[in-house]
Amino acid sequence: MYTKIREEIKGLLEKASGESLMLEEIQESLIADLTSTIAFRLASKLKRNPREIAEEITEKIKPSGSIKKVEAVNGYVNFFLNYSRIIIPLLKDLMNKKCEYGKSKKKNKKLILEHTSINPSGPLHVGRLRNSLIGDSLARILAFSGYDVETHYYVNDVGKQIAIIAQGIKEGVEPDKDAIENYRNYKEKEDFKIFFEYVSANRKFEEDPEFRKRVQEYIKRAESGDETALDEISNVARRCLEGQKEIFQKLGIHFDRFDFESDHIKRGDVSAVLEFLRKSKYAKTTQKGFGLDLKDFGLERREGISILARLDGTSVYLARDVAYHLQKSKLGDLMINVLGEDHKFEFRELSTILKEIYKIKVPLEVVHYSFVNFEGEELSTRKGQIVPVDILLEDAINKAEIEIEKREIATKEVASVIGIGAIKYHILKTSPQKPITFRLEEALNFDGDASPYIQYAHARCCSIIRRSEMDLNKINVDEIDLNLERDEENLTRSILRFPEIVEKTANERRPNILANYLYQLSSEFSKFYKYCPVLPSEEKVKCRRLLLVDATRQVLNNGLNLLGIEAPERM
Repeated sequence: MYTKIREEIKGLLEKASGESLMLEEIQESLIADLTSTIAFRLASKLKRNPREIAEEITEKIKPSGSIKKVEAVNGYVNFFLNYSRIIIPLLKDLMNKKCEYGKSKKKNKKLILEHTSINPSGPLHVGRLRNSLIGDSLARILAFSGYDVETHYYVNDVGKQIAIIAQGIKEGVEPDKDAIENYRNYKEKEDFKIFFEYVSANRKFEEDPEFRKRVQEYIKRAESGDETALDEISNVARRCLEGQKEIFQKLGIHFDRFDFESDHIKRGDVSAVLEFLRKSKYAKTTQKGFGLDLKDFGLERREGISILARLDGTSVYLARDVAYHLQKSKLGDLMINVLGEDHKFEFRELSTILKEIYKIKVPLEVVHYSFVNFEGEELSTRKGQIVPVDILLEDAINKAEIEIEKREIATKEVASVIGIGAIKYHILKTSPQKPITFRLEEALNFDGDASPYIQYAHARCCSIIRRSEMDLNKINVDEIDLNLERDEENLTRSILRFPEIVEKTANERRPNILANYLYQLSSEFSKFYKYCPVLPSEEKVKCRRLLLVDATRQVLNNGLNLLGIEAPERM
């Protein structure tokens, strides 16, 4: 509906100015509902004052339908909406669609979305959690936007890190005692147990040349198809994955498929990739190994080539990644990967090989995200210095419980919903390309740009509706009072924007757009609640405001769900 209103304004402006406009040229305004800068564009073209042009355009527009008033102010053409004409169809639309308000029609396109895919060498930590949350929210948003979304998790179960752990276990390397002490409450959880092994085995790998040689031989045997070596290494990864799955379940993150790297070796997919690429005109062998010279595509490494296999014949990650993406390209119409910004060059190598050499037609997109610092400290796994999400969740839930005890609503279940939501929103509200310093105190803020504030707005909506003791479905929308206060109009406009916000979030692959909108909607609701009494009002006004409260509740519920955050009814 909001898009239709903007299209209506676009048509009026084009008719009045004789110029074609992009829909994006009609934006929100602080002093009006919508505004256009068309006069400034025409001013440079016609060599005239934009104020005069804006006034001429305004004089030619006769407000009607959804448009109540048009004004020219300092060169801007400002539009004020007729909310008495908008509110009834909006409320009817929401009452009819409910949890599907904002949902798009089916696009008949299969989308393969890969995210998280962390190394199975320890628990999920805050730095990689950003990948999981962006990926999960995008999966929800893109499915809501009409795509048939299938989520994939790529398990690197034959990589060097896993081989180091497996060899360490075979040789009886003792788990790191300091790591066990640091995380003693989780010492029986499989991903932590693997992590304790990794810290010790990796130290031995760095310090002991003979151990390093045995690991390299182990990797070579596995990649050559030795079933015993493959299974031993893969089993370590699978143990770790079982522990990691527990935290995904707590976070409400679902994967449709777990794809194991070892399967591509067993089936001969990686060998086929190397055989095919050796015939490419870009193929080249140096003292570093076999690879591709991709400088014609603007990709040049210090080694001179993008390495695919070492001199001993073992493949590197890029070759296995090519095999994996060749498989994925057969499963859908579009592929999207969520990757850290430290993988930008590697992704360009991968996409270039697929597009320019294999001539794969299925588009491959990437959503890169920047690093996460925890209270200013960068996160690391290799030296045992990590902030596991298990511990962060426990801390967040405990602090949320302390906070809600002050409000006399303390339950472990509500604390869990608030704590998990706080972590998710705090990460998702920032554009993926920007770095984050994670501060739990900020994430748990009940009075600012944080999930508890938004969740509380939803709970307050539910409380007002409960206290009304009315069946809102029995309200005749056509008979409500149409004289809206300005705070009601602002709230109506925010509700009206939701479908377009979802579409914009999906198109730009940026969950922060939706997150920021939900905070803005909650702020508008807070003003409405303060200045527009609901239950004490005259009957027709009360009915209108109750329906606005319910509409706000529904949009907050829909929006939070798309971010993977629960919307509690009581707080």
